[in-house]
Amino acid sequence: MSRHNDLHLKKLPKAVKNYIRHLEQVRSDFVANVSHELRTPLTVIQGYLEALIKNDPSENEVLNRIFVQMYQHSLRMADIIEDLLLLSHLESEDHPVEEKNDIHVAEILKMLCVDAKNISGDKKHKIRLDADEELHISGSESELRSLFSNLIVNAVKYTPSGGSIQIEWRRDEQGRGCFSVADTGIGIAKEHLPRITERFYRVDKARSRERGGTGLGLAIVKHVLLRHGAEMSIESVVEQGSRFTCLFPMERMTARSSQN
Repeated sequence: MSRHNDLHLKKLPKAVKNYIRHLEQVRSDFVANVSHELRTPLTVIQGYLEALIKNDPSENEVLNRIFVQMYQHSLRMADIIEDLLLLSHLESEDHPVEEKNDIHVAEILKMLCVDAKNISGDKKHKIRLDADEELHISGSESELRSLFSNLIVNAVKYTPSGGSIQIEWRRDEQGRGCFSVADTGIGIAKEHLPRITERFYRVDKARSRERGGTGLGLAIVKHVLLRHGAEMSIESVVEQGSRFTCLFPMERMTARSSQN
């Protein structure tokens, strides 16, 4: 559960608090178990579809198009399952992360920018990275990679062709680690910002379906930030763009010479 929710729980009787936490754990366990059980049959379905698609499409072009579409939807289902499993893990472990790996953030961001350019494809976004090579962070590499990836991919999905995406990693004036993603995309209306990190919350259902995604990305970001003692701010103007800024505590920052 989030720290915000914990503040409200403190005002309730102990028995009520324990019951609410129990219900939340039951919900999280149910989602994790169902998602895990869906993995195997979906993998089998994908395997058969891959075999059908590899057949000569000239034999039955209509069927082949159907198989390709089915396979694409199965991939999206697999993404949703993986995100549900990750989110369930993050929610059940909603306390400061114990991993203290020394993470070279700039290197991770370079790889994610390559991925972002591939996703951009014909849209030809101008993707720029400005990262402090010597600024490292301690924490969970897999969780932080997911956080960075979700914010960068979102910027690509919601920025029109030819738009710009600026990614930064640096120290701020207080010595905190500052990761930001700014885009010239479609933006988010002010009334949606308070709920933007909720599971499956959609600002615009039609546009979200058009661009794909699981609807869980920003919920994952929120919990990764929580587990690293970090916070996020969002600035956005409709039809002008958005900036997501994540601030990590100074005590998690380490400096490493780029020559090492």
